[in-house]
Amino acid sequence: MQKKTRTEAGIIEQVSANDNTAIPTIRPAPKKHRARCYMMRTGVEGWTENDILRYCRLSSGRNYATELERRLDICLERIDEKNPDGIGSHFRYRFSSRGDVLRVIQLVNHNANAGGYRGLSQSDIADILILYPDAFTAA
Repeated sequence: MQKKTRTEAGIIEQVSANDNTAIPTIRPAPKKHRARCYMMRTGVEGWTENDILRYCRLSSGRNYATELERRLDICLERIDEKNPDGIGSHFRYRFSSRGDVLRVIQLVNHNANAGGYRGLSQSDIADILILYPDAFTAA
């Protein structure tokens, strides 16, 4: 039988009833983390609210974008796209500069460290930054 205990850092540990040693387990990433990682991995192509729903299984994709803008004082580019059925349109969002992407990476890793879940590794960061050229600035 195993009992869960919470440490000061917020990491949930499994404590064995036999030897009383703690085995740290990584907490699952929250939905904001998943959404932010997805947004960055879309590169210069950007994402739509429906993409957040489809690939992250989260509704209110617009809220995740506007929260980043407010929290990090960045401005996302919004591209108005016609819907495939010809009725109405929707926005495609994308980061305006590589510097904005770096700010989101820092936020994601800071929150992961504070929350006790896995952040972005150096290889994850490199894979994301390749998607944004050095001189990238959306026009």
